[in-house]
Parts: sequence; C-alpha cells; structure tokens
Amino acid sequence: MIDTILAALAGAGVTAWRSSDADPSRADTGPGLVALVDPVVASALWPVQLPNDAPDTNGVYSLAAQGDIEVDGYRLGRVDTYVVSLRSPTFDPLRAMTDDLVERVAGHAGLVSWEITDAATDYEFDPRQYRAHFELQATSLATAAPALPAAFVHPVQADAETNALGTCDVRQTVSEHLAVVLVAEQDGIDAQRAQVQQALLGLEAADGVAPLEYAGGQRVAVSGRHVYWRELYRYARLIRST
Repeated sequence: MIDTILAALAGAGVTAWRSSDADPSRADTGPGLVALVDPVVASALWPVQLPNDAPDTNGVYSLAAQGDIEVDGYRLGRVDTYVVSLRSPTFDPLRAMTDDLVERVAGHAGLVSWEITDAATDYEFDPRQYRAHFELQATSLATAAPALPAAFVHPVQADAETNALGTCDVRQTVSEHLAVVLVAEQDGIDAQRAQVQQALLGLEAADGVAPLEYAGGQRVAVSGRHVYWRELYRYARLIRST
C-alpha cells in the first residue's frame, strides 16, 4: 500500500518518500548561511575565526548545534543552529549590518527555513570594536533533493479482529494504520492536507478488503516557516492460515 500511496501523492504534485529513506546527514545548510550573511559584511565573512589580515568590519560564523525533527522514530528534518558575530570599530555601521541581516532573514524564501532565535550586542575592548551576535536556526528536510510541499510515509500499527472461523483454521481482518507526515509552509499546510486527502481517500491495496480511509491527524512540529503535520490513514486486509 505504501507504494500505491507514494504514486498517488506524486500524481497530485506532492513529492513523497518512505520515511525509512530519510537521512538528515544529506542536508547541508552551510552554503545557505554564507549566501545569507556574506553580503551583509561585504564578503568579509569567515568560519570559526578571523584571519590576521581581516578588515575591521567583518563577520564570523560557527555551527553550534544540530538537532532532528523526529516523528515515530524517523528523523525527517534537521535543525542546524549557527552563531554569527558581526564586528565593526564604530557603532553605526554595525547597526546598519544588523538591520540588513534581520531584513534578509525575514525576507528569505526557499526550501530551507531560516530564523533568528536570539541576539545580543556588546563591546570588546581589545581590539576596540562593537559586536552583534545572532543565533540563527536553519530547518531543512532530511533528503538529498528536498522539495516543498513534501510527505513522508510509514506504517504505524496494525489491529486485528478475532478469528472468524470456529475451527483450527484462522481468518482475520487486519486494520493497517499508516502515517503520512506532511511538510509545508505554515500558510500552506491546510491546502496540502486537503490535496492529500483528495488523492488518497478510497485507494485500494492489492490484498485489501476495505479501501483507504482517514483516521485523524495532528501537528507534530513547527520549526521556522515549516510545519510537520502527521495524518493517519487506515485500510483493511484479510489474513488466513490456509
């Protein structure tokens, strides 16, 4: 049934994977951070530490932490946390860089969601410079070729009725529950849910005795602009001993 669901989602324009195929190690948000911050400091941005010949106005970034967005034990998304420090010997250029970075993050659109989760300003006496520090989080899908909207599909549980035969033979109806985890922009999740329901309701499995029906759903995570919504579907199939 999972292959049938994946094909139906693809036909509806939703990129979908088996949840077991998700791999957070495939996500790489470093180049996106550089593209976002480098113009703010006129290409004077370096990882981890400054070189000796760095200009007075500059920026430094480092990866501070990595986390996963996990649903039913599957790691479907990754959250990278960066620390970015902007430096300037005078305050006004630093304020302009700060405003520029805030606007660039707020206006960013793409498959990776960026947000500023913390910020602080201080002054360093040696060398004499003003500094603005930002914590930036990048949320990305755990795939080599991400796309939005997206869906991940995996089995959740199976419920069986009692044996329908009064002999030593066994015949049971099994209700198979499947999770379809939808990932979309916050303002697009309702439309995606409706689109997916229209594509999936009534699908039939080769071994099924009842078609796919909706069994409920809930939000499982929000990170940046991305919403992860877990929909449950179920269908029935027959198992027998002979």
